[in-house]
Amino acid sequence: MIGYLIKTITNIQEENTMSKKFEYKSKLFRKVHQLQKRLYRTEQNPGHSEDKVWFREMRIKKLINKIKEK
Repeated sequence: MIGYLIKTITNIQEENTMSKKFEYKSKLFRKVHQLQKRLYRTEQNPGHSEDKVWFREMRIKKLINKIKEK
C-alpha cells in the first residue's frame, strides 16, 4: 500500500516537471540574472569588486550563447 502511494506520488511529480532542456535553460537564466545583479552593485558602489567586472561580463556572454544554443 505504501509502495503504491510513493509510486503514484513520484509519477505525478514527473508529469509536472519541465522538460530537461527548459529546466537547464532556467538555471542558466538564473545565473545570468545573478551576475547582472552583481555588475549593477559594482556600478553603484565604486571600488567594490571592480577587478571582477570583465570576468562577469565574459561569463554573461558565454551563458547567453549557451541559452541560444545555435
